Amino acid sequence: MTKITIEEFLQQDYSPQTVKSYMFAINHFLKLNRKAKRYKYKNIVEYMEEISQQQPNAKYRVVILSAIKKYYDYLVMSGYRADHPCKKLNIKVNSNQAVQVQDLFSSEELQLLLNRENRYENLDTRNSVLLSLLIYQGLTSDEIIRLNVKDIDLDSGTVYIKSSANLNNRRLQLLAKQILLFSKYISEVRPRMLRSSTDKLIITKLGKPIAVNSIHAMIEPLKPLFPDKSLNPKTIRMSVICNWLNEKELPLEQVQELAGHKWPGTTEKYFKADSQQQRELINRYFPL
Repeated sequence: MTKITIEEFLQQDYSPQTVKSYMFAINHFLKLNRKAKRYKYKNIVEYMEEISQQQPNAKYRVVILSAIKKYYDYLVMSGYRADHPCKKLNIKVNSNQAVQVQDLFSSEELQLLLNRENRYENLDTRNSVLLSLLIYQGLTSDEIIRLNVKDIDLDSGTVYIKSSANLNNRRLQLLAKQILLFSKYISEVRPRMLRSSTDKLIITKLGKPIAVNSIHAMIEPLKPLFPDKSLNPKTIRMSVICNWLNEKELPLEQVQELAGHKWPGTTEKYFKADSQQQRELINRYFPL
């Protein structure tokens, strides 16, 4: 079997601009480190120490480290290595830019959003599909309205998210309970609601493609559940990302890919302070 190149590996998940940036950092790393394929954790720490002396911008260093991590992801995927030497290596960015995670919602609170029933069965099923994409996959409103029926693969249990100017494309796993729900919606409910020809997955009660303002309107009646917090599609997505990092403790790179963030620094903002203190001691190598 022909193995893909590292550039082709990156192209599977990232935009052309991100691939270009990562390839530049990887090639520079390999040029200066001829034995990089066999490097251990301490070798990469030493390299990043050198970078920190040359480049005071923490965000720039985050990009370099992320590119290096993808290089070792590629080696593991290709069978060149069985271990990843720097998967847990992390760079601390300016904490002043952190998301105010105390204002967000826990996974248990987000589950409450699915308990609301609609007097119309069709809308109840449609709303459950839409809400599940918000609270399980953390999609934006714009991503939801751009979904087509063909983007849902019930056989593999996945949803494909197209790239945008701000976010990368990605294929996300659906939960088992979502697959049954989506199957009912696509095969039974949506055809009953449809009034015009459209490939869009989510449609209104009038059978037309849903708009962003309609998603916000659907969330509006749920706001009394949390009178002291701001509930909207954006804060729901932010909560999901925060919970991936802090409740489930998923690796930063995995959360970056799940969220579609182009840069790991964007994902890092969602670390809670106590969780961030438990991360790798590499932070001490990069004082701000």
